[in-house]
Amino acid sequence: MLRGIVAGLVAALVSASVLAHKFPDLSCRAFSGKFVQLTTKSGRRFDVYRTGPPSARVGLLLLPGKAGLDQHTLAWADRVGAQGYRVLTMGLGSKHKDGSAPTGTHGRSVARERAALHYLSAPGRKIVTFGWGRAGALQSIQASAADPSDVSGTVLCDGGVSAKPALLRKLKSKVLLVAFQKTTAPAKLQAFEARMRFYGKPLIVHYYNIDPAAANPTGRHFDSAIAQEVWGQARIFFRQIVFLCRRCAPYPRLLFDYRR
Repeated sequence: MLRGIVAGLVAALVSASVLAHKFPDLSCRAFSGKFVQLTTKSGRRFDVYRTGPPSARVGLLLLPGKAGLDQHTLAWADRVGAQGYRVLTMGLGSKHKDGSAPTGTHGRSVARERAALHYLSAPGRKIVTFGWGRAGALQSIQASAADPSDVSGTVLCDGGVSAKPALLRKLKSKVLLVAFQKTTAPAKLQAFEARMRFYGKPLIVHYYNIDPAAANPTGRHFDSAIAQEVWGQARIFFRQIVFLCRRCAPYPRLLFDYRR
C-alpha cells in the first residue's frame, strides 16, 4: 500500500515533464521550469526546457553543447531564469518523442534553432543565444545566423570557435566571447577575432588564463569568485543588449503580449 502511494507521488511530481522517461535521474530535484515540445516548419518535433519569468525583457537560448539536457543543465537554466531572464535550453540533437532519429545534420539543426528562437520571441524582448564549450559556441553562432534579424546578442563561452565565414557574414548581433586560454589555443582565438574584424562584426572579448572548470558550479574545481566574474561579464552584456536599439520599439512592461 505504502509503496503504491509513494509511486503515485513520484508519478505526480514528474508528470509535468513529458520527457521524464528519457531523463530518469531528474525526478530527484524539483525543477522550476517545464519541458515543452516544439515543431519545425517541416513538422519535425523536438523537446526543450523552458524556465524564467514570461515578462522578461531578455530571452536566452541556452546551448550547453555536448552536456545536453541533463540535470546540471536544467539547474543552470533555473538559476539563470531566477535572475529575471526567460530561458529556453535545448540539446544538440535529442531524439524526438515519436522515436525518430536525432536531428544531427546542419539543415535540421538550423530548423530546430529557428523554431526555438521563434518560440522565445515576444514583443519588446531582446533575444540572446548563449553557447558553452566548443559545440555550444558553434551552435550559438549557428542559431544567431539562422535568424539574424531577431537575435540581438550572441555569447560564446569557452568556445574554440571555428565557424565558417558563411556563418559569420550572416551575423547581425553583438558578440561576446569569454575565452579560457587553458582549453583553447590563443592563436585560434586571435584568428577568430581577426575574422570578426574583417567582416565588420561587433565583438567583445574577455580572456581568462584559467581552467574553465572553475566556472562550472557542478564540478569539483568550482571557484565562486571566478564564476561570479565570468557571469558578471555576461550580465553586463545583457544590459547592453536591453538598451540596444534594434528594429523593435520599446513596450511598457504591462503591455507585453506573452502567450507562453
